[in-house]
Amino acid sequence: MTSTAAKTMNKQESRAAKVNANKPVTFSIGDTTNPATAADSKYATKAKAERAGTVSFDLPTSKSAAAPTCAYAPTDIVQQVCGNFGRWQLRTILLIFLCKIPSAWFMACIIYTAPTPRKGDYFCRPPAQMNVSGAGPHGRATAPAWVRMPSPVSDERGTDRRFYMDACNIYEERLQLDFAANHANYSNPFEEPNVVQLPNGSLSLTVNVLPCDHFEHNSDYISLVSQFDLVCSRQLLISMTQSFHGLGAFLGALLVQHALKHVSPHYLMFVGMLFQIFCGCITGLVTNFQLHIYFRCLTSIACTVMMSAGQVILMDITAGRAKTIVTTLSELFWGIGLILLPGISIFFDSWSYLYVAISSSVVILVFMHKWIADSPRWLLRHNKLDRALKQLLNSAAFNNRSIPLDLDSKLASYAKQLQQMDADAPRYWSIWDKSTERKYIYCMHGVWVGAIILHNVMLLMIRSLGMEYIHVNTACVGFSEILGIFLGLYFILYTRRRWLWCGQLMIVAGTVTYLIWLVPSSLKSSRRVAIEMLFWMFLKFANAVTFAVLATCTGEIVSPEKRALLMFSVLIHSRFWLIFGPSISVTMQIHNLIPITVLTSLALATGILLCFLDRSFRNTEQPRIAKVPTPNTYRRNSSLELLRRASTSTVGSSSGYTNSGFYENDLTISISDLWLVNTQFETIMEQDVAASESEATECEQKVEEKPKC
Repeated sequence: MTSTAAKTMNKQESRAAKVNANKPVTFSIGDTTNPATAADSKYATKAKAERAGTVSFDLPTSKSAAAPTCAYAPTDIVQQVCGNFGRWQLRTILLIFLCKIPSAWFMACIIYTAPTPRKGDYFCRPPAQMNVSGAGPHGRATAPAWVRMPSPVSDERGTDRRFYMDACNIYEERLQLDFAANHANYSNPFEEPNVVQLPNGSLSLTVNVLPCDHFEHNSDYISLVSQFDLVCSRQLLISMTQSFHGLGAFLGALLVQHALKHVSPHYLMFVGMLFQIFCGCITGLVTNFQLHIYFRCLTSIACTVMMSAGQVILMDITAGRAKTIVTTLSELFWGIGLILLPGISIFFDSWSYLYVAISSSVVILVFMHKWIADSPRWLLRHNKLDRALKQLLNSAAFNNRSIPLDLDSKLASYAKQLQQMDADAPRYWSIWDKSTERKYIYCMHGVWVGAIILHNVMLLMIRSLGMEYIHVNTACVGFSEILGIFLGLYFILYTRRRWLWCGQLMIVAGTVTYLIWLVPSSLKSSRRVAIEMLFWMFLKFANAVTFAVLATCTGEIVSPEKRALLMFSVLIHSRFWLIFGPSISVTMQIHNLIPITVLTSLALATGILLCFLDRSFRNTEQPRIAKVPTPNTYRRNSSLELLRRASTSTVGSSSGYTNSGFYENDLTISISDLWLVNTQFETIMEQDVAASESEATECEQKVEEKPKC
């Protein structure tokens, strides 16, 4: 007996040694326990689990028994060491998210640097040689004396007692010195000079109306409008500055795509920060409008480089569900930046100071840049093995994870795999190879164009609601965007038909926003602006939901190896059309509700395209929501299922087979399976009836052949 037991133990030890030889050797950073203590702890934990009623199994590591549902690919050593999410990733994610705030400030600061002037905030500047009553020093007329002189009356009138002067034009006769001498105290604006009656009874003005070249401004705030006379026909230049910002985003995306072939995302992000500080400050200090829009474009390029490089790092250090959540919430700090912007602007009375303050805030991020991780896979692709090893060791230390003892060799092997994958990677035109129908590719590009124009241009259009409420309106828009991002995250994680939900929400928001035309213009100004702002917020909320879903789920319509190409394509295409998006503000000269109407129509078109995407692309990972059973249905079907399981268990035990391990719990069942119980029971009854009928038929046949069955 003793020799037999000894042989059995030797066989078990040799078998265990072979199994352990196949397992990868790992150790945990900061683990100071000896192997014997660790082994004792392992067996103690296993015994404790057995006492608690659970069973722990040691799975074999042979290729035939490899589990296909592991959290990471067997060859992805980076994800094996870093994990999906941990403290190391969280530190980098928060720092990169903070970079969104100054980028949002720089994009949206045009609301405060170029506010829409109110009636009476500007008037045509008198000629330098004109000397009128009430003239100030240097022969220049003061505002009251000059404005009292006749000029065209605007068609826009508030009430019968209030009228607005057309400050964009001036009578040609008004520039004559004798007119200034004779009409310095002219006070009736409805009696226009040199008006004659034609034979048909109509009135005709015999003097020419000329556009003003220069203006005087009464506003206490020094804005781009007052410094560069961006009023009347020159208001188009305000939208041009934002178009150059869009041009910078377009060029920045192309620059990042090329620069990442040679420069690591970590270093590229640092360069973007420095250029944003330098170009942003210059943008606010120049005194020439052409230089202003030029440096605004350069600053936009720097912002795009910084944020795109940070996004590459985020996508590389996270995985699984954590990557989905991080990608969606990356827009969250954009909304936070919009909420904080009004609080920043109230401290400055000049647009120059606001630009310098926004750009200088990035200095804080420069000092914190050293705590932002680099992209481990980018380092491996470019044979930076030592730097990649340093990143992984740092990650393992922060996340308290085990690392292989042969990490160097595994990194070298994985680097070769990544380089081979890059060599075999598909090219751009492969997304049009009809593996995914081209109509869906075109549709996705169209959806991105509509969403990104709404995302950027809608924020700028709230200038049309008036300068008095601009701070509150900006914060409301930011709050709407934050709410939309969270709803978009819910659609991504817990719904099957997220494209359909987003499309329907956009259609409803667009349809409701058309009702803004029904708001009476006779309402008190504050009340009218508040009602109109509700429509703006609803449309912004719907677009934020759509934008969050697009940023996370666009790649699902193509195969995994083509997702990066598709994202690059839709971003470049949408940012190109964003260059022309700010020109929508020009329609405000016709009516102040025309811009929101154009954006509403764009939202409707985007919603229709999103519903079209739902025809072929749904979230199959989410199960369908089962129909809720009534209590009577539950009692009937659960009783049938208990009887079936009891009978199956009885038959199995009599034949030496038991199915106790088949169910996770013998007393539970899913709702969807509960609905199938009655159907399965009816099928079993039908099979039993059919079997009994077949047996009776066979018996009858045998009776006919023999006297006895």
